[in-house]
Amino acid sequence: MRVWEVARKPRYIVTKKALLTYIRSLFRESGERVIPVVRDTRSKRLEGFVTWIEAIMVTSQKSNMIVGEVARDKPILVKDMDIREAYDKLVEEKVWGAPVVEDLVDERLFGVLSMRDIIKALRDQGIAPKAESVAEVMTTDNLDEMLVTPDERVNRVWSKFVYKALPAVIVVRSREEPIPVGIATPKDFVDTGRWFFHRESESHIVSPAKIRRVMTRGVIVATKDTPVDVVADIMIEHDFTLLPVVDEKGHVIGIVTQADIARAYLEGAKPGRVPVPVIRLPKPVEASERVTYITSDRALEQVAVVKPVVEAYIGLRAEDIALEEMPAIRITDTIEHARKEMLRRKTNYLIVLDEAGEIVGYVSKWSMLKAIATKGPIWRRRVYDRFFIDYILVRDVPKVKPNTPIEQVAYEMLNRGSEIAFVVDDEGEIIGYVTKDVIVKAYAEGQAGRALVENIMTPGRVGVVHPHHSLHHVITRMQTFMLDALAVYDGEIRGVVSANRLPFMAYEDAATGIKTRRLIWVRKLVKGAARYGRYVKVLPLVAVDVMVPLKETILGSEDVVKAVELMEKHNVDGIPVVDKDGKLLGIVCKNDILRELARTARLRIELAKKVEKKRRVEA
Repeated sequence: MRVWEVARKPRYIVTKKALLTYIRSLFRESGERVIPVVRDTRSKRLEGFVTWIEAIMVTSQKSNMIVGEVARDKPILVKDMDIREAYDKLVEEKVWGAPVVEDLVDERLFGVLSMRDIIKALRDQGIAPKAESVAEVMTTDNLDEMLVTPDERVNRVWSKFVYKALPAVIVVRSREEPIPVGIATPKDFVDTGRWFFHRESESHIVSPAKIRRVMTRGVIVATKDTPVDVVADIMIEHDFTLLPVVDEKGHVIGIVTQADIARAYLEGAKPGRVPVPVIRLPKPVEASERVTYITSDRALEQVAVVKPVVEAYIGLRAEDIALEEMPAIRITDTIEHARKEMLRRKTNYLIVLDEAGEIVGYVSKWSMLKAIATKGPIWRRRVYDRFFIDYILVRDVPKVKPNTPIEQVAYEMLNRGSEIAFVVDDEGEIIGYVTKDVIVKAYAEGQAGRALVENIMTPGRVGVVHPHHSLHHVITRMQTFMLDALAVYDGEIRGVVSANRLPFMAYEDAATGIKTRRLIWVRKLVKGAARYGRYVKVLPLVAVDVMVPLKETILGSEDVVKAVELMEKHNVDGIPVVDKDGKLLGIVCKNDILRELARTARLRIELAKKVEKKRRVEA
């Protein structure tokens, strides 16, 4: 690849007589890294170029300094030069861009080329990096020189840019705890006047300004196992000079620059570096796999149509299976307390009481799951928020009479999207509780030998996800199709994503050893918008991170009772279903059993309506 294939036309060209204050305004307006300096605008004969570094050499609001006093004269790139040679020249001179000329004889300006342009060209050509992970190319030399605290004086940081050619400094919480809280580049100095320290004044006034007034708050970080191509895409989109590399504690252990990324494509790993496995990224969701939101009643109708009609009338009523007591928490308790109560009492549900002791709803592992889906990383940041229980509280709980058939109870629960039904007396007082798990157990006991898995299972087109599907896609699919489990499959059954296990696996990553992903974009810094962001830690991103490894399956021709036994054995809400050849057909989950009972109730209701209609006609 040649330079002329990558170089682009400069947005601005200037002469040696242009004021540096004017140059600074051009950099501020355009975001360009290089502005060529020509003899005159007609001939366009190159006489040098200026970068952000030259722009910040003016340290006051007004100055008579001109471009000719500070313009660089190398490196100069030639349009027929190999892209690899151009990269070497940029690295040698410690610049991030340079002008390109037609040839070295007349030095007529052809264009400009930056390190970002090189990376973009390599990505556009579909060239794979020779080094896959950040660990193979990241920079660790002179790291202490690049770390500053928020109280560092701006004139000291300015000196690092001008005299030591540092591309940026990383602002950390403290030297003892080097967690990045921001980043400062020469561009940040160009964009603001808060850093001026009047270096040119006769009185030698030194500004007391700190770097916190200049830095960009919020920062994208990478880990050693972040893929090179992911960092390349971020640098192409935002033209970031570098990204900090952090360890598991969030401490800075190195940086990865644009030069490092270009090296990964052109040369490969740095000498002595050992490759590390890269993190898995979410698999794009194909159009055929996308889900759309529908009402619970509509979902029930769809299932009733596409599945075989097998009446599952058991003959039990709510009072026969209702629980007299359930563990409870108060609405003012923390989500941490609710989590511990579920683990300690080995339950999936907790009744929630208000401050007066009245029942106002319940909290389940499924409601926690929905909170993860909608709140994302905030879930981890608000664990101890005393009002968070109120957010995940389920208030719309169906109330049934003691003599209500459990098929009708299942129908009411599905119609409301609830996992619990309150059993009430004639005065409306709660006298018992029917949970999804209790109904499933009653179904297993009452339907032994009468129902096959293939009659109630969720087919593979709905109940299966790829190991690298994003967590968001997984939860969205579960919510949309009213599933409490999904099979994870990529040509081989990998496991099950189970609603009763997912909230704690996603929450307790540090305890369970599930690795969280630390490639983070907090807030896109749009020109003209607020430039503040937060440094947060995200949840696991893909299905394989939160699944329960499970190789045991069930045949579609087997009894549903066996499926329930396997769910209880492995403490999951679903079991993969296969045919006699071992081919994955789908998954059978607890919500499938609940739907089966609800369909029976629906059929009986429709039958009763037909009988009543016929009676009226005959009358």
